[in-house]
Amino acid sequence: MGDMVLTTGFLRELRRQLPSARITLICQTCWADWMRTCPWVDHVLDVDVSAPGGLRDPKRLFELLRFVKRVWPLDLEVLLQPGSLYEYVPSRALAVFSGAPVRICWEDPYSGVDTGGVLHTHSLPFPNDSHETDKCFRMLEAMGLESDGRRLATWWTPENARRGEEIARGARNGRQKLVALGLAASEPRKRWPRQRYLDVVRDLAAREDVAFLALGGSDVAETCSWLSERAPGVVTYPGDRLQLGVVWAALAQCDLYLGNDTGLMHMAAATSIPIVVVIGVADGARPGTRGDTLQTGPYNTVSRIVRPPAGTPSDAELAIALVPADAVVAATLELLS
Repeated sequence: MGDMVLTTGFLRELRRQLPSARITLICQTCWADWMRTCPWVDHVLDVDVSAPGGLRDPKRLFELLRFVKRVWPLDLEVLLQPGSLYEYVPSRALAVFSGAPVRICWEDPYSGVDTGGVLHTHSLPFPNDSHETDKCFRMLEAMGLESDGRRLATWWTPENARRGEEIARGARNGRQKLVALGLAASEPRKRWPRQRYLDVVRDLAAREDVAFLALGGSDVAETCSWLSERAPGVVTYPGDRLQLGVVWAALAQCDLYLGNDTGLMHMAAATSIPIVVVIGVADGARPGTRGDTLQTGPYNTVSRIVRPPAGTPSDAELAIALVPADAVVAATLELLS
């Protein structure tokens, strides 16, 4: 989800500068309904991509054949793939089956890792340690287009806006400040322990006139409920079945985002609210380490990144449990003021 948000400025600029083009977005099925509400694309093609297994895997072959059957009638002329992280190889394999005669991607020639660039007709030789959003804008420039403002963009439907505002207003409950808690993350090892969140909530509520809105899907529903039960009247959890547009609109009504490095963090950054993000990557870690903020941290907004304490080995990847609660409280108080 976060990677989808990081392309919002890219999609906005494609539509603005190529108003007569037919723009098709190819994405995983789980994000398709949400992306069909995006005002900058004409068509969304949803696909199921299984990461493991090569072309001899029967399931993989079935997926590719189903993809070809649906994509070739679209008669695509240019395929753009701005992401360049190593785990994008399975989706890049779809490029050659898209039927598009021009296929453009990123490929870092100095990384020593093949991410599927040979499946494209044009490979842009830029370093992989750039932020994912910058990669999108630089791809626009390589195509001869403008990268206006280099900023993310937001969208949601009027119905989403009304529901998001209603949720935020109820969670604020008359308090001066409302903080969104982003407890989810694509990987469990990127999730800060829930007891630390509770410690932070109690500490901040004792110092400031602040309420909290816990957000997250089914994977963290139990944690969100646990937190709201232990801080009644302070933490509100609206449930795990909210449409993503509603979540995004609710985030825009908050005064600050506090949470993990996750898609919700990128949504918050797109709305330009301040961000305190807990990341388990120690200072000095090599660029490209999973969770490294050079690539995927908050983009173009006021933020504080709280890491494991000084002295943590730089090769201790994603040691998020080492991040202390008092450092998160201090960063939050700084931005709330």
